[in-house]
Amino acid sequence: ADNFNSMTSVLRGIGEQGDKSIVTVSSGKQDTDIFGNPVENTGDYAGAVIAESDGEFLIFTYADAVRAADSINVRFSDGTKIAGTVRQIDEVAVPSGNLPEEERKKVQVLSLANSYTVKAGDVLVGIGGPSGQVHSLSFGTGSYVARNVQITDGLTRILYADISSNSQTGTFLINTAGEMVGWTSESCRSESCTDRTAAYTISSYKPILERLTNGASAAYLGILGQDVSRAMQGSGIPAGVYVTEAVSGSPAYDAGIQPGDIIVKFGTKEIGSFKDLQAQIENSASGVSVSVNVMRKGRDGYTEIPFLVSLRAR
Repeated sequence: ADNFNSMTSVLRGIGEQGDKSIVTVSSGKQDTDIFGNPVENTGDYAGAVIAESDGEFLIFTYADAVRAADSINVRFSDGTKIAGTVRQIDEVAVPSGNLPEEERKKVQVLSLANSYTVKAGDVLVGIGGPSGQVHSLSFGTGSYVARNVQITDGLTRILYADISSNSQTGTFLINTAGEMVGWTSESCRSESCTDRTAAYTISSYKPILERLTNGASAAYLGILGQDVSRAMQGSGIPAGVYVTEAVSGSPAYDAGIQPGDIIVKFGTKEIGSFKDLQAQIENSASGVSVSVNVMRKGRDGYTEIPFLVSLRAR
């Protein structure tokens, strides 16, 4: 019992230290009641301070916290509220100089882990709002890591864990070093793991977060796909990225790219795998047009077709 209490005491300490990086993001949406009177609907979400740059705290939060919000306020642990500016769909900035000096010293920037090293059985701490209330804590372990999961414009790892979480309020998972390894989301839960918490792992998104932190937008192509395997190549399919879906309304969809196309070139770069394509998208700026060449199957076999795609911000 003493050993168990000692272990939980250590985990609680890790969570309390991580909680110094957590803020409450309050979004306000203007609406009207049934009599036509103006009312404001508000919601509270957890946010994690992931950087301090140019006199601002940059806060990583859930898209629902800022989507269609008319106003954003960030509340710190001492109760100080500061109006926030939406940088991207999942990032809010607040001027750090507006905080009292003592409170500013208490705010900790949450370090981002190398989530590729996370394995089944690793101990994890949930911070943010795992109970549905911001500044709550939970403990658990990783149970499974799914690799090469298709997401829009890339592949990622999904971490399944035996840990309490609340994805509506926001839950961030940290390791025993106090570094964020991922954030929970209902959208990445699989049908075979409905009884586990599912989380996106942070390392796959570091290039995007770095661009957002530097004030640049992340480019969006809008395809789901997979590598053309050796077995597929053996059946006559060209090497490249096999498009399983062009997301409706995305730049790829609007340009005419279709499911079944094989992306073989992006700009001047030959594409042999999804990692190649993902790297090129991440290094591209939104608002530019890029040539994307695909191999499309017809009656006489595969023909290379160039498309001019106007990339947009995510």
